[in-house]
Amino acid sequence: MDNSSNPQTPQPADSNARPLVSRGRASLIHGSLVLFAVALIARAIQVQLIDGKFWAERAANQQIRESALPAPRGPILDERGVVLAESRELVQLRIAPREIRRDRSKKQDDRRALQEGLAKLGLTKQVIRSALDTNKKWVELPKLYAPRDVEALLKIRSGLHPHFVMQRVIAAPDGIRRLIGVMDSKGAAVGGIEQEMDSLLRGQTGKRASLRDGRGKFYDTPSLTGFEAQPGHSVTLTINSILQDICERELTAALQRTGASGGDVVIVDPRDGSILALAGFRDGSVPLSSKPLAEGYEPGSVIKTFFVAHMLDKGMITPDEIVNTENGKYTINKRTITDEHKAAFMAVRDVIRNSSNVGIVKLVSQLTSSQEFELLRDFGFGASPGTPYPAESKGRVALPRTWSSQTAASMAMGYEMLVTPLQLAVAYAAIANGGELLQPALVREVRDPNGTVVFQHQRRPLRRVLSPKAAQQMRVMLESVVDSGTAVAADLKTFDVAGKSGTARRAENGAYRGGYNATFAGMFPARDPQYVIVARLIDPKGLIFGGLVAAPVVNRILQGAVATRDVQLDRSALAAAARPIPVKVDTVAIRAAARRDSIARAVALRANGGKLPVSVSMSVADSAELAALDTGVLVVKIAPKVALPSPSSVIVALPYRPKAVRGSLPELRPVPNVTGLDLRDAVRTLHAAGFQVRLVDGLKGRTKPVAGEYARSGSSVALERGR
Repeated sequence: MDNSSNPQTPQPADSNARPLVSRGRASLIHGSLVLFAVALIARAIQVQLIDGKFWAERAANQQIRESALPAPRGPILDERGVVLAESRELVQLRIAPREIRRDRSKKQDDRRALQEGLAKLGLTKQVIRSALDTNKKWVELPKLYAPRDVEALLKIRSGLHPHFVMQRVIAAPDGIRRLIGVMDSKGAAVGGIEQEMDSLLRGQTGKRASLRDGRGKFYDTPSLTGFEAQPGHSVTLTINSILQDICERELTAALQRTGASGGDVVIVDPRDGSILALAGFRDGSVPLSSKPLAEGYEPGSVIKTFFVAHMLDKGMITPDEIVNTENGKYTINKRTITDEHKAAFMAVRDVIRNSSNVGIVKLVSQLTSSQEFELLRDFGFGASPGTPYPAESKGRVALPRTWSSQTAASMAMGYEMLVTPLQLAVAYAAIANGGELLQPALVREVRDPNGTVVFQHQRRPLRRVLSPKAAQQMRVMLESVVDSGTAVAADLKTFDVAGKSGTARRAENGAYRGGYNATFAGMFPARDPQYVIVARLIDPKGLIFGGLVAAPVVNRILQGAVATRDVQLDRSALAAAARPIPVKVDTVAIRAAARRDSIARAVALRANGGKLPVSVSMSVADSAELAALDTGVLVVKIAPKVALPSPSSVIVALPYRPKAVRGSLPELRPVPNVTGLDLRDAVRTLHAAGFQVRLVDGLKGRTKPVAGEYARSGSSVALERGR
């Protein structure tokens, strides 16, 4: 039997054979799987529950794009509401040529629309081709555009990425630009009012949210929340841009006339402390309006006023008290004091009128060093004036313990101390208003974006430095300085002016050599002042005296102010203060219908080469209309029903129309042509013509009403500032 043909019987497995996977390895694999599952579950718990908010926000950030909406910075205005600085929203166009859709079947050719829109902006074909070149990933147009000029382009959904920015536009006169401050390239305020009031001006940035679609494009959707930018507060300054322009113009002319290297002018309203104008120039023509606030100097004889005023107030002297002025030469502590106007004796009033150094040194010798120091500090010298300008100077008045044997006499003559023109103006304002030192103000009011007033300047007396009687006595003395003293060049034909001049050597490297500071501080009008003006010239050539070179600056500023509207002058009060002027006339006849109670009715007389050949027979209303329409009018007071011989003399009471008459008559003026002028000069020209100015976008120099049309004086003219 062949055993090979029989099927083999299965053999039992060897109990010692090795398994394919060891038990330990299997346990390790099973354990790893369990750990992986646990880790996966733990990670899911972390992602879904613990860090769920984080990952949800991250996912949203990939789908949602948030961009900041710049807040319009609040405008800065002058006291008449004329814009000095404002922000306007502009658009920078950024183009991604590869993203531009071109779907003719749906009539949605964004490439063609973009090409046509760029052409309408005046771009050249070469620039347009470059902007649409698909070889470029990104093209940024350098120019900024007003949103209304690119309104059609902003509707394009693909390839165009507009970037909105806020640009600060300064329309202020050159002289006060530094006072206002600037914005740097990053939008931060630098210097001036911009910096000091930045928290109010800057507003609150808004937010815009866009959703990414499947193609990676972003679009706006109402389901996403955002918020609009909140504009900043508006800040209205006390500066009057018309007065500012007058001051800058006259100061520039004075520098050219005298050869001075620089100068300053400050105008303060003594009734409430408002700073109406600040002008400063250095190096002949560089406008630096901050200098009257920030630069101290030795003032010279203008400081004598405060010593005499204080001693009058304390009853230590009287205006008629006689002082031995030693024939103009006096030695004290081995120092010889001299006078320009020599006399053996002078009354106190003449010490001021003739600016006697000997007289003032003798008077001040009655005061202790502490009394002299305290009276100067009482008038605000050596202390910060308290304006919002960050770089204002407090000047310097040394403590008595540091004085030398010469200091008391030096200070009496305006040396060994530093004052700013603003400090001088504020101190003279105390004499002008009856004895109260007021805190000067640069900000008239602040309004929130809704127009609600959140701050308004109020008259703020710091302290009483003089009695009303002493202040009035001092004003009379200062009036004599202009009438017949050292500052007759400040006198006006139509009004009385009060003031004091000063001339002081300039210290260089610790020694008095070389140049001079020439100063005049004036009050207008003398009896009830509405302006205090301080003018200073630095290093005038030839004539150096304040009464001869600085006083004429004040005179010309006052002439310009009186002849100009809207310069913070109370015309009714000026009418009462006008100096009577005799005028020759041929015949004056008053209509018999004039009422008996019209004892001092105004009658207009047309000026003609200095002579007034006039025959007037008209009602008061007719004469008032003549005054309104003729710029060469003199208004006179005359009793009705009185026949005057020819020639005769009547008294001119006012060189312009009374306020009541002016307000009752509409006055039309032609709008000047400002085409071709830069923005600042255009605004200045419109102001000078008697119009308010409102800046709008459009073609540069175009106005509405257009040039040549007649508009009511004081009305608003829209000036297009250019794109």
